[in-house]
Amino acid sequence: MCFFRKKKVADKVKDDRELVEVNSKSVDALIILAKDNAEIVDGLKELQVKLKYLIPSLNPKVVDCDKIIKNKIGDMRIALTKSDGETTKKVTDMLTDIELAVADRNTNFNR
Repeated sequence: MCFFRKKKVADKVKDDRELVEVNSKSVDALIILAKDNAEIVDGLKELQVKLKYLIPSLNPKVVDCDKIIKNKIGDMRIALTKSDGETTKKVTDMLTDIELAVADRNTNFNR
């Protein structure tokens, strides 16, 4: 017998909380990949603090923003791997894109 049920509010918030936590911890790998590039490492550390203290939400727009942030972090990981830790315009632009996605998330959170 199969019972279908909607996700409870607590489960939805838990899912977003886990996504926020994964995003924050994923930045550790980016810091390692950036190696001795002080500018990128400093930017990533600031980003990690911002991600660490994001408040989980039920708002679908906010959850979508968290998923976008996760995807952008994955893209930056690939770019850092290809650039071997060197500063490239692409890596710098990706860091800016992630910061913009966090700002968009915060804007949607307050709505």
